Amino acid sequence: MSFGRLGDARRQKGVALAIVVWFIAGMSLLVSGIVAEARVDTRMAQLHYFRAQAAAAGDGAINLALAEQIGLKASGSRGADRQQAYRIGSHDVEVRMIPAGLLVNISTEKAAGLRSLFAQTDASYQLSPNRLASAVVRYRDGAERKPGQQFHSLEDLLRVPGVDRGVYDAVRDFIVVESLASGLSGKAPAPARIRMIDAAMRGEGALLNGPVQHAAESVRVDAIVKIGDQNWIRRRWVTFESGGYSSLPWRVVRSEAARPLMFEDRG
Repeated sequence: MSFGRLGDARRQKGVALAIVVWFIAGMSLLVSGIVAEARVDTRMAQLHYFRAQAAAAGDGAINLALAEQIGLKASGSRGADRQQAYRIGSHDVEVRMIPAGLLVNISTEKAAGLRSLFAQTDASYQLSPNRLASAVVRYRDGAERKPGQQFHSLEDLLRVPGVDRGVYDAVRDFIVVESLASGLSGKAPAPARIRMIDAAMRGEGALLNGPVQHAAESVRVDAIVKIGDQNWIRRRWVTFESGGYSSLPWRVVRSEAARPLMFEDRG
């Protein structure tokens, strides 16, 4: 065999080997991508599964707590404690009722109360509490307010200039809008109400079992569902009046999707 033919054969073998190596590398990347996507899909499916469990168990416990509240109230009793524990299927659920009038009503709260809200919840990581409160008041009450700038839902707070998702997540446990705040209004100053709500969120609800709070016509009901090592919260807003498509002596006016409960996010 001539040296020219031998060199050509070696070059062909080198090219073939390079093609095989590139093919193996490409297949490895493809398989890695498929495995990574499968893992993401598995985690998402598990997340949806846990969310569905939390919503179902939470709703069941909320209905039991409301039924007890209605039954005791009908018998002339003061009503059940605002914290109740239940076993729904294989899940432990703690239900906490917070009178809607105790929350900070962003539809009507004055600037001083709004400043306390933003200051005590660590929401002012970008703007100062004063600037955030002023932005809410300008949006809500300003002379240049446009039609539709009232707060119809809690998420409408995100429409206020300077309020982003981080600010909203910091205050969402402490606020209410006018359409959800029927019943008694909070008589205590905003700072005291915020401390009471925070205590209730952390399971220290003794402050919520007084006679004034039990007279509320509407409540926010939080069901804390234990799933594995994670606590989930299912939140519903309820008014103690019948109506709509249900024959129950209460009406659910807002339901929030179940979500993992992480207190450390609030500081």
